[in-house]
Amino acid sequence: MALSGGRHGAAARAARAALATVLLGAAAPAGAQPADEAAPAAAAAAAAPGRPVPACPPRAPRVRVAVEDPEPTLLGDAGVDALHGRTRTPRTAQVHHLAVTTSRVDWRSEITAHYARAPGGGPVCAVPAVVALHLVHAEHVIRLAREIPEGGCLWREVLAHEWRHVAVNRRALRAAAQRLRTAAEAWAARASARAPEVEGAVAALQEQLRRAIEPALAAMRAERERGHRAIDTRAEYGRLARVCPEDQAVLDERIGSRP
Repeated sequence: MALSGGRHGAAARAARAALATVLLGAAAPAGAQPADEAAPAAAAAAAAPGRPVPACPPRAPRVRVAVEDPEPTLLGDAGVDALHGRTRTPRTAQVHHLAVTTSRVDWRSEITAHYARAPGGGPVCAVPAVVALHLVHAEHVIRLAREIPEGGCLWREVLAHEWRHVAVNRRALRAAAQRLRTAAEAWAARASARAPEVEGAVAALQEQLRRAIEPALAAMRAERERGHRAIDTRAEYGRLARVCPEDQAVLDERIGSRP
């Protein structure tokens, strides 16, 4: 999110916050465990004569979701030109960035799987036993232009505006965690993957999980965009253009009207 101002005032402009997705697959030897040796025997005893023993072990998955959301970092060492460089938007006589908030959310997953091999050396069937998801605010930084009189009226107004964007990011992160849990639980309850060996089956489970939770991540991105647009309204632009006239005069003197 970027806060911009003209020669005689300030206005807010939303910049898309980056959302990165990171998938860390669990190593098969550490992430897969053979099913209870008694399970195939019990299944064989229960099966009707002539029917094959099920190749997949029983499912009893557990899902864990962790959220890491440290306090945002506040920086004031960048000038207006540097902020424009970050947002990749040109500076003009009418528009100059006074603040930028950047946010990046990463996620990773680990799957512990139970597996069994079909009778006669057939393929491995793996099912999730433990699914661990971790959402982290890997970057959350507010940058205020150093040309704003530090600690003054305008500085506080600009910072308050950016904190509203921070609140949107944090709410969306927590809502996403709940959506991820719901999606992962629904997936894990029915998931299975077959492959010639354990490694391939676990890799297939990881890909299935990625597809299952992507709608929740997309919903987070959309929620953030809606929230930021609701903050950066024409009415907010007008309010910021009217506040703190003395500080805005100092700002105008420091940055001038030319890009």
